[in-house]
Amino acid sequence: MLQKLDLNIDSYPSRRALGFYKLSDSTQNFAQKGNKTAQEAAAFYASTGDKLSDFENYKISDLAAEIMYSEQRELVVAYKPGPNIDFKA
Repeated sequence: MLQKLDLNIDSYPSRRALGFYKLSDSTQNFAQKGNKTAQEAAAFYASTGDKLSDFENYKISDLAAEIMYSEQRELVVAYKPGPNIDFKA
């Protein structure tokens, strides 16, 4: 009777929710984050250049204050799934 029992546990969905990815998933995430970061950096440098080109009305100290105090913090409370458990008797 014990020979017909089948237990399958897939913990990858719960590990992925915690940030532990397979190699294929992590390379896709790194590529997407890299593209996003490059776009944000290009936009930041372009806007900084525009602001600094108006040097009569805009000071470097104004730019420093914007950079120091502009980051917003966010607390996220979310559900993390458990493993998929499949039991057949």
